[in-house]
Amino acid sequence: MKLKNTILLLWMTLLSFSGIAQTNLVTNGDFSIYDPNCPDFNFIGNTTTWASCGVTGWTEFRGHPALWGVPNNPNAWMWSANGNFEALQTSVAFEQGKCYTVSFEVWTDDNNNANANTNGTINFRAANVQNGAIQNQQVIYTNTIGGPYLNNRTTITVSFTPTANFSTLIINPFFNGNPQVAMSVDNIVVEEDNLAVDFHFEDSSGTERNTFCYGETIFLDGANSTGEDNYFIDAWRRPAGSIGNFQYVSGLGWTQGELNTVNLTSLFNATNTTFEMGYEYEIKVAMNNTCNGWLPLTKRFTILGNILLDANFTIHTFCAGDGTISAEVTTIDPTAYQWWGLFETNTGGIMGGTQIGGIQTGNTYTFTGLSWTKNYYIKHGVWKDSDKNGCYPWQENRKIVPTPVSWSGFTTDFSLSAGSDLNGNVTVNVLADSNPVQTYHGWEVYDVNHNLVSNNAYCCNSDTASFSAGLLINTWYYVKHGIWNDCTDWAETRKYFRIQIQESATENNIGGFIIEIKEYPYEPDSGYTREINEEIISGTIFDKYPEYERRFSDDKKSSLATQEENRLEMYPNPVQTGKTLTVLTISTNSIEKVELVTFSGKSTPLHFVKQRESILINLDSNISKGMYFIKTTDISGVTMVRQLAIE
Repeated sequence: MKLKNTILLLWMTLLSFSGIAQTNLVTNGDFSIYDPNCPDFNFIGNTTTWASCGVTGWTEFRGHPALWGVPNNPNAWMWSANGNFEALQTSVAFEQGKCYTVSFEVWTDDNNNANANTNGTINFRAANVQNGAIQNQQVIYTNTIGGPYLNNRTTITVSFTPTANFSTLIINPFFNGNPQVAMSVDNIVVEEDNLAVDFHFEDSSGTERNTFCYGETIFLDGANSTGEDNYFIDAWRRPAGSIGNFQYVSGLGWTQGELNTVNLTSLFNATNTTFEMGYEYEIKVAMNNTCNGWLPLTKRFTILGNILLDANFTIHTFCAGDGTISAEVTTIDPTAYQWWGLFETNTGGIMGGTQIGGIQTGNTYTFTGLSWTKNYYIKHGVWKDSDKNGCYPWQENRKIVPTPVSWSGFTTDFSLSAGSDLNGNVTVNVLADSNPVQTYHGWEVYDVNHNLVSNNAYCCNSDTASFSAGLLINTWYYVKHGIWNDCTDWAETRKYFRIQIQESATENNIGGFIIEIKEYPYEPDSGYTREINEEIISGTIFDKYPEYERRFSDDKKSSLATQEENRLEMYPNPVQTGKTLTVLTISTNSIEKVELVTFSGKSTPLHFVKQRESILINLDSNISKGMYFIKTTDISGVTMVRQLAIE
């Protein structure tokens, strides 16, 4: 029998049938209640001096059965030989016509006697006893000593229907021969075999329900039924919402055994029956046992139709301030539950890959930190709880994240300015036009034959650079400036330039350097761009050229704008020999040295007088007229240069 409701007594009313959960009618069936102070553990009858020393609920019926196995595993031991036997008895009220389940553990010993093995028996009887004599009796169980329990503790379970009312259970071995046989019994249980039908429907998670979605697996849980030996299940149906009669669909026939939890969907699928949407189903379960005819119970469930949700969504990609791609996703159906996942793949597409980050929820979400150098797709799922209108099963949509991504204000343009170092070499300064997001920069200088001018290439974090090595006056070159980041791939601008010496003079500008700039009419071909982008994807571009070392202190921006702020201001310019030249500077550091430098690089120290924010220089009347440089050096070693015309 099933071990159900072993602690609580549950009243169940099923189709005018009322029954009680099974309980043992035998007192002390495991012999665990006894007086441990007795000198022996015989099952002493009331007429002996050991009457107070017995085992609760049990007395000897014949001879002196013994209690063995104390204290850990008490059990009753009895023997029989030459027609003599020991027997136990206990009070059990068997009612005529009722069904009972009798179970016990038994093990026997035939003393290696084949005759005893086949002719000795174990016996369980229901009887009425008066003055030690059996008035009437009925066999509950009898079998040979040599059964499966020979020297082997075995559980026996049988059904018993008494033909009369009996008050006593008698247990004994019997053998009409030698040597003696023995038997031990334990855990004796007698239960009234009540038949009760109860079941419910549940889903795969074990949740009890009476509405299901089409295609969902339905289970029938009959664990609360009791006493059944056989059961059958059949199905009927009618349109949902109808009050008409149910029509027979299919049946599973009789099944031997107890009804626990069964997969109703699978069982009926085996009969080519599918639970279809839009129908109410009536499931009939009937049970019987050896004492009871079939007892039915019907319950109903409904299969709801599926309503498909819209899993579509929009993707808005943009370049964030840190130069990475952000992808903002927004659902089309905000009434549903939302599931968002970002996946990265090696080859593109919308299948497989590795999920990046956790599962996200909400009607909108922004995935951040993405790069055009990788392949992404977004998986979006929607669903809702079922209601009276139907079921809303999971629906999903997947979309590739579009890359690259540009931004408003995108530019690769840059500005150039020119000068010369103190040795007469050309110096070209470049400054990238500002982008509203972070970008990487690549700078290169080429001659007109497309040869990279020595040491005139930098990468990757500076928006400004200065080039001087190998550059000559009055020679054409071009600067190539490329930008990229995680939002977009390589894009570039090229400009021709050459530096000339301006020899003509005006009132405010006598000589100096001028830079001539021309646009470079160039459109990179796909092979060229692909090669650079492959360097970006692999990361080798970051090792291709050195970083440009900015030339000013950390508290000032290293750019042409900063250079302009730190330039020398002088007046008058031009200045006459023998006159005083005033030099202004916003530098907060004291000037240590002032030099007059010719175009050939010859330097002559000049005497100067410091004032609060300027220095005064008296120019010797012996200085030749012409173009010079004034060079100042402060205490931190920073130099500044300005052209000076002397008349």
